[in-house]
Amino acid sequence: MKKQTAIFTLIIVTIIWGGGFSAVRMSLDLGVTVGLTNVIRGFIFTLMVFICFPKQILSMKWKHMKLGLLAGLFNAGSFIFQTIGAEHTTLSNNAFLTTTNVVMTPFLAWIMLGNKPKKKNFIAVAICMLGTAVLAGIFQNTISFNIGDLFTLLCALCYAISIVLLSVQASDSHFASSAFMMGLTHFLSGLVYFVVTEKAYVPQIDWKLAVLPLLYLGVASSFLAQTMQVAAQKYLTPSTASLVMMLESIWGSLFSIMFGFENFTLNLLIGGGLIVASLIVSEVSFPLKNKVVSKQAVASQKI
Repeated sequence: MKKQTAIFTLIIVTIIWGGGFSAVRMSLDLGVTVGLTNVIRGFIFTLMVFICFPKQILSMKWKHMKLGLLAGLFNAGSFIFQTIGAEHTTLSNNAFLTTTNVVMTPFLAWIMLGNKPKKKNFIAVAICMLGTAVLAGIFQNTISFNIGDLFTLLCALCYAISIVLLSVQASDSHFASSAFMMGLTHFLSGLVYFVVTEKAYVPQIDWKLAVLPLLYLGVASSFLAQTMQVAAQKYLTPSTASLVMMLESIWGSLFSIMFGFENFTLNLLIGGGLIVASLIVSEVSFPLKNKVVSKQAVASQKI
């Protein structure tokens, strides 16, 4: 897969995930609990990967299994934290705060892989914090940064770690191996949460209405999108992948407004814009300094 194809693949992934924010809210509003939502989508994800790639799964090597398991644990944690966050905050906050993983990724790559972040990454963190403050209403003396926003930030941290882990896939590994382990850990972690926290309680649910958002989460957001993500990330750096996936927040907010879950607000525009700006600053290269240096070199040669 070429780099351009991998980037285009991730753009499609962000559109699918953008719709996933609304699907999660629909699922929760219809009475499906956090744990049960993740059990169902994790089960569908795992089953479909196995059905589509049985040979690759059965011939999986231990080293590929370990990487997929580790990445899957953090990825599963991100989905659980994100679903909890969706219960207590707006979909736009849930979407935009999730994408702060892009700012976290360079620093985690430094800690985990030894890739030192650049000065612009520190500037990006400051801009991102300002955007978060605007979303929380701090400058209007109506602070609304709640437990849902905190869980969403934990989601972003776990997701950033999984992005870094997926960037070190071996050249001889098949993307289905990591996808299967991610689906399996998603299912098992959701099951543990459902049994321990929710006491395996299944509330009264209108399954005729709930089946559609749950199928979207299991088939589209989990199986299709995450399999595409794993396949594409093999050909991209963690920073490039996370930059492209920041588009998820934009699609998430657009779908949220489209489906009537919230209204368009100035805080959303400014706060979300600042967070997106921080992500761009974190990843885009600015060649101005190099141009200045090259001009000086040319001038010295003429002298």
